[in-house]
Amino acid sequence: MNEADMFETLIPHRDHDPEPPARGSLRERDNNFYSMLGGGARLRLIETALDLGLFELIGSAGTLSAKEIIQRLSLQPHRTWKFLHCMALADLLDETDAASTMDNARYRLSDDAIRYFGEKGDGGYFFRELVTFWRAVAVLPTAEVLRGMPLPAAVKWPPADLAAAEHLETWMRASAEGAISTLSDSKCMEGAKTLLDVGGGDGTIGCALATRHPNLQVTVFNLPASAYIARRIIGEKGMTDRVEVYEGDFLAEDLPSGFDRVMFSRVLTDWAPDVCRELLKKAAAALAPGGRLIINEALLEGNRDYALSWEFRYIFYDTFGRFVYKSLPFYEEILSDAGLRLDKVTGMSDSAFYSVIEAVKDEEAET
Repeated sequence: MNEADMFETLIPHRDHDPEPPARGSLRERDNNFYSMLGGGARLRLIETALDLGLFELIGSAGTLSAKEIIQRLSLQPHRTWKFLHCMALADLLDETDAASTMDNARYRLSDDAIRYFGEKGDGGYFFRELVTFWRAVAVLPTAEVLRGMPLPAAVKWPPADLAAAEHLETWMRASAEGAISTLSDSKCMEGAKTLLDVGGGDGTIGCALATRHPNLQVTVFNLPASAYIARRIIGEKGMTDRVEVYEGDFLAEDLPSGFDRVMFSRVLTDWAPDVCRELLKKAAAALAPGGRLIINEALLEGNRDYALSWEFRYIFYDTFGRFVYKSLPFYEEILSDAGLRLDKVTGMSDSAFYSVIEAVKDEEAET
């Protein structure tokens, strides 16, 4: 048996899918609680693997024995062998001969690990950043934070300087593919000639939409530091004739007007409901007659873990509010308050968490 075949046979239990526990049963109760504990264990495993450079080590070698990993990283053998087995239980590594001896047990990156960090284990900027941000809040005593403990300097809005804006926009650019895919699938830009991309980052999404729609002119609206970065990125992409930048603060100023489409893409889920209400009113005023408001955001429906992880993190950043992940009915409500009517929803695809909401001016509200 070659090594590939050996790994293919390593987890026969995956072919056995037991019946889920009955709702309200003791087994369901225990499963739910252990899933919370298991989530904490998985995150600690990833943190430790990143600290050790384990993904890079195994990815560059292809496969390594437990003994080789221990020797190369100068680790304590007994504890590390248990750690490696836990990595396999968490589907972060594939293992063979784990019930044999430490000399025989072999490990390679699992399919999940490759999807997070690449074939060589040295990629995954976005996922590494998520872990970094999680660790920054996980070390804080939450009970003391709730009692009023001063918080260390963390993410601030607006970004404190150009370096902070560069970090934010790099992160948003690295994760833009899913947002672009969702917008493209929704066909929300069909027939549009002008688009105002409110809080449009460094212009990555605006450039992608202009490329897909040759008759579309895009205006990216953002704060001065991000606007400076956007001009650079747009220039590098050779899109200055199709994508322009408008500097402004949407919290303090009105939006420029007369656009066929006004879009919030991955913007409203940074703001509490009262702020979103005001932003939608400004967006409605910016629309030309017959224009459409586009909201490309992660809805609460179907995204509980995603929403929980971010809402928990925002406890530790006083510059962010609560209830930032909103339900579709809530969006419908605040659209109505802004004189807009929900017209179309394109749900999540396999590409991303996002759904696209399209709204039009309510004719009765205008008269």
